[in-house]
Amino acid sequence: MTPSSDNPVADTDEAAVEPLIDLSDSQWFLNRELTWLEFNSRVLHEAEDDRTPLLERLKFIAIVSANLDEFFMKRIGGLKQQIGAGMRELTLDGRSARQQVKECHAVIRAMEARKEELFSQVCALLQEKNILIEYYADLTPKERKQLRDHYYANIFPLLTPQSIDPAHPFPFISNLSLNLLVTVRSHRSREASLVRVKVPVGLGTQRFIRVGKGDHYVRLEDVMCNNLDMLFPGMEIV
Repeated sequence: MTPSSDNPVADTDEAAVEPLIDLSDSQWFLNRELTWLEFNSRVLHEAEDDRTPLLERLKFIAIVSANLDEFFMKRIGGLKQQIGAGMRELTLDGRSARQQVKECHAVIRAMEARKEELFSQVCALLQEKNILIEYYADLTPKERKQLRDHYYANIFPLLTPQSIDPAHPFPFISNLSLNLLVTVRSHRSREASLVRVKVPVGLGTQRFIRVGKGDHYVRLEDVMCNNLDMLFPGMEIV
């Protein structure tokens, strides 16, 4: 009897060799920006889950919005700098900076549509529990008087209008700031001009102002818009 070989490979012409992955092939890589947006989409999914407590759902919506703010400041801002510098180098996944911006915008528009629809649904559920975000114009005269007094005492001293015209440089708009762009006209010259007013969120003021003693709230910028006559006396708000 012929003894068998101790090495099975020796009985074959050539051992089968698995092909190596070509790491220069873009199909093996994910895009950093798009995968980050996918993560944010999963956060939004938590807000869409009706098993999540209602206020937690609202919190997740806020987290998604804050994440997108940061994404535009850092990621989209960086990509646009690359475009402005004329960089044509592709990422490992084979995308140019311009292509990434285009694809990110498409994903973000769809995400924003989901978020806005969900926010409306959550607000409706909050309303069933008598937690409301109201409009200033829908308040009673007594409630408007209360908010006007609050505005004059607590908000008005923090406001500094900045003109936008050939005699003044365009004002610096800081990241994450909320601003009003107001068109005013003098009764004497009838010439309209633009004025920027920064909403002082975070300077000891809250974005939502409580109305009365219940859980009814009005946005700070809504209160400001309806009391601009204090800020621009003797001028027409166009």
